[in-house]
Formats: sequence, structure tokens, C-alpha cells
Amino acid sequence: MTFRYRNLIMGSLLVVLLAGVASGADSDTVTISVNITQTISIDVSPNTVSWTALTIGETGTPEYFTVTNVGSVNITSLKANMTNDNSNPYGTGNPLNYNAGEFVLLNTTTDGFYYVNKVNWNESIPGEVTTPTDFTEGADSGYFGIIRTAWDNDVGQQYYFFTNRTSDSGDCLTGTANVLIGVEPKNVTSAGSVDFTDSGQYTSVSISSGGNGVDISSGYFDGYCLLVADDCSTVTLTKWNTDLDTNSNCTNDEIFFDGSNPNELEPGSYTTLWLEPKIPNGVPDGDVSSGTLTVIASAS
Repeated sequence: MTFRYRNLIMGSLLVVLLAGVASGADSDTVTISVNITQTISIDVSPNTVSWTALTIGETGTPEYFTVTNVGSVNITSLKANMTNDNSNPYGTGNPLNYNAGEFVLLNTTTDGFYYVNKVNWNESIPGEVTTPTDFTEGADSGYFGIIRTAWDNDVGQQYYFFTNRTSDSGDCLTGTANVLIGVEPKNVTSAGSVDFTDSGQYTSVSISSGGNGVDISSGYFDGYCLLVADDCSTVTLTKWNTDLDTNSNCTNDEIFFDGSNPNELEPGSYTTLWLEPKIPNGVPDGDVSSGTLTVIASAS
């Protein structure tokens, strides 16, 4: 093979190699697919709150919270529940017998401040209080109690109440009963409503036989749902804890976010709430037991 012929062949190979390089691309792409599972998840921030050096009768400064949808589906409702005292702490002198959840009210952008759920216990009847005409004290028949709270202008107040079964048999749930709540509160300068033979001094809430969970539609506690223990020993007020009155006739209680304020809570979005403490009279100094607010999310 001559030198000229070899050069011709090598030149042809070089042309072929160069053509192969020229036919490729200087970039390429990768198609990526990701699938997210359905997850209901929320984050409440901050997740602690502390009010210090509050005085008796004081309404503390509201604290602001955000509830963020950190899950992957639209949240259609948010409801709340709050821890309560295990037994009546008043008169024990021990701050650890008091649960902080009893003092705290919740507010949203469209409502007002209401207790999430507040338990009110039976107590001894003070001498200045006149009992209802048909009242018989005892388990299943009726008790006296006090709803302790505070005005916004930092005055502690106590609303007297009676649970009062009015039927001949049963208890406060299986027999017809009334809860009588004094119209005017007792405070350090006023005796409040104390004569429960005078219908003008109390609001009457009727508990129908076999039912529980009744709307309060007048008086200071207008807007709450009222629940009575079957043995008549406690009265619970709730606004935001809808789990307490399942299958009841109460319509005042509500979830604090219902998907219409103004829309469902989409992933990555948030809503707001405020918490505010009201310290009643008669709470001993020191740290009370920690309370817990639980926020529960649901999706359609």
C-alpha cells in the first residue's frame, strides 16, 4: 500500500470520528416524578406560653398563636380541648391543685374570648344564699356551686348556681332538671345574686329528661354550651370543645375553624388564635399545675 493511499484511509477515518462527535448533544434532561401521600398535620406556634406575676382578679395580656397546615391535604376544621382540675381545688391552699387550663379563654378573629371547657364544682352553701323553693341537696337531686372568673377590668367575680332536679325520680340527666345561674356576680364590693327564690335574680337553663348539652341564651354566659353531671355535682361550660356534647341539643359550641374563615386551610397556610388568662379570687400564690390546650385538625 502506498503512502498516499494510507493517508487517504486515515483521513476518511478521521472524518467518520469527527462526524460521530458532531452528531451528539451538549445537554440532556431527566424526567422526575414525585407522589405525596395524604397526611393531616398541623403545627401550633409557639407551643408554650407563660403568664407570670398575675394578681387575683386580673385578666392577663392575650397571647397570639398561629396554627399552620404542615400536612398535605386541605384542613376543613380545627377544634380544641383543654385540661381541667381533677377535683375542686378551692379552699385547699395548694396552687398545684389548680390546673392552668381552667383560667384560659380562647378567641379567634370572628368570635370573642370563651373558655374552651371549664368545670365548676359543687360547694357548701354560704349563709347569705337562699336556696330555690323546691331544692333538695344531695347526689342526684341538686347542689350549690360557684363559677369563678374575672372581669376585663381586673375584678374577680363569682357567679352562684344551683343544679336542681325537679322531677320525682332519676338524676339530673334521667329526670327533668334546671340549672339556675345568678345574674349578678359576687365580688369584693357586691354581694351578687343570692336569693334563688326570686326568678329575677337568676337565669334558668332547663335540662330535658334523657338529654344533656343545653344552650345558654341569656346572661353573662350567653353563647356557652352547658353540661351537667348525671349526679348533679358539676356544671361544665364549653364553647370550643365539641367532643364534650356528642349527640346533645347544644348549638352554641363550635369548632374554632370551620373551613369558611374564609377558606379551607390549604397546605402551607395558617390561621390564628389568641389565649387570655382570667385569674379568679381565691387562688393561692405560686405556680399552678401546667395546663394543656390540644388543637385537633380534620380534613374532608
